[in-house]
Amino acid sequence: MKKSGFILFSLILVAFAVVLYSCKKESYSFGQNPEDEYSEPVLPSQTHDYAKKHGVNSDLATLGRVLFFDKKLSGNKTTSCGSCHKQEFAFADNVKFNRGADGHELTRNSPSIQGLKGFKVDVIDSINGSFPNRTNQEEILLFWDGRQRSMADMVLNPVVNHKEMNMPDFATLIQTLKATNYYVDLFNKAYGNNEITQEKIAFALQGFLACLNTKAENSPSTSSAQSQSNQDAHLTAFEKTGKKLFHEKYNCATCHDPLAPVATTVFVPNGGYQGGSTPVVTMPSGEKITFMFNIGLDATPKDQGLGAITNIGGDKGVFKVPTLQNIAVTAPYMHDGRFATLESVVEHYSHGINDTRTLAPMFRNLNGSVKNLNISTIERDAIVAFLKTLKNDDFLTSPMYSNPFKKS
Repeated sequence: MKKSGFILFSLILVAFAVVLYSCKKESYSFGQNPEDEYSEPVLPSQTHDYAKKHGVNSDLATLGRVLFFDKKLSGNKTTSCGSCHKQEFAFADNVKFNRGADGHELTRNSPSIQGLKGFKVDVIDSINGSFPNRTNQEEILLFWDGRQRSMADMVLNPVVNHKEMNMPDFATLIQTLKATNYYVDLFNKAYGNNEITQEKIAFALQGFLACLNTKAENSPSTSSAQSQSNQDAHLTAFEKTGKKLFHEKYNCATCHDPLAPVATTVFVPNGGYQGGSTPVVTMPSGEKITFMFNIGLDATPKDQGLGAITNIGGDKGVFKVPTLQNIAVTAPYMHDGRFATLESVVEHYSHGINDTRTLAPMFRNLNGSVKNLNISTIERDAIVAFLKTLKNDDFLTSPMYSNPFKKS
C-alpha cells in the first residue's frame, strides 16, 4: 500500500512539473525565451549605415531597431513588435494567428511589413529633420483592412492595444524607457538630447520600418526592357514560364504590383463595384489603380475587412493586396492564414473562388458568373516556382534588420 502511494505521489509530481514547464514555455511562445536573449541590445561598434542604403539617419534607425525588438514596450515585458514580425519570415510570422502579450489570440494573420516607407522626403533625418506629420507623409494602405493610411499614426497602435502589447498608456511607456539605461545614449545619438517623448519614439520606429524596403531581385514588374532582361537571366526555363503565366495569361500583376506598398492611397466614395467605396492607389506615373479586393474566399465573409471600417455593404470582405516580395517565406497566407502553401493559394484562384456579392469584377465573366481560372497543375507549379524567386536573402538575414537582443 505504501509503495502504491509513493508511486501515485511520484506520478502527480511528474505531471505537475510537466504542467509548470508547459506554462513557462507558453508564456514566451510569442518571442524568444529569456535564456535566448540578452538583457540589453548588442550593437556593432560602428553603426550600420542605414543612411547610405536607405536614406535614413543611421542613429535614428538604430534606435528604431532597438525599440522594435524590445519587449519592454509591452505591458508585461514579454512581447515586442518583432515577436509577431520576424526577420526570417520577411517581418511576417509563420503561424496562423499570433497571441498578444497577455495570451489573447489575435484574429488576423500578421502581415509582412516590408515596403512601408511612408515618407515624401528622400532622406529621413532626426536632428535636422521634422517629426512625421500630415504634410510629410505619404498615405499608404496599412493593416489588412486599410483602416489606417499614415505610418506616423500606425507605429504605436499595437503598443497600447490591449490585445496586442497591452502597454497601459504612452505615459507609462515613456517612464519605462526613461528607466532603461541604454536608451539615454540611443536617444542622445538620434536626437542630440536624451529627452524621450511619444513623438520621438514613433519617429524612430518609423525610421527603422522605412529601411524594411529591400526589394527582391526578380520583382514582378520592371521599369525597362534592359532591367527585365537582367532579371530573366537569373531564372530557369521553368521559372520564366511561370513569370510569363503570371504576367500574361493570368495577368496576376494587375493586382500584385510591387510599387503598391509605397504609393499614395485615396478613397473614392460610392465608387467601385456594387455600391462599395474604392481604395485607389495613385502610382508615381499618376495612374490610379485599386489595391483592395474581395477575392471570393467566402460566400458570406465572417470577417468584413474594409466593410467593418466603412459600414458600406459593398466593402464587405474586401482586404488589402499583400506584396509578393519574399512571399515564399511569409506562409500561411491570406488575412486569416487559411492557406499553408503557395500551391493552395494558386488553387484558390484556379477552382476555389466563391460567389459573393462584393466579389471583385475581374473574377466574374461577362454573364456575371464566377470566373475560376482553371490553372493546370503544371502551370500552377511554374507560377509557384517563379514566386519563390522573389526573394532577397540579404533582407532576411542582414544584421541591419535583426533582433539585437537575440543571442546567436
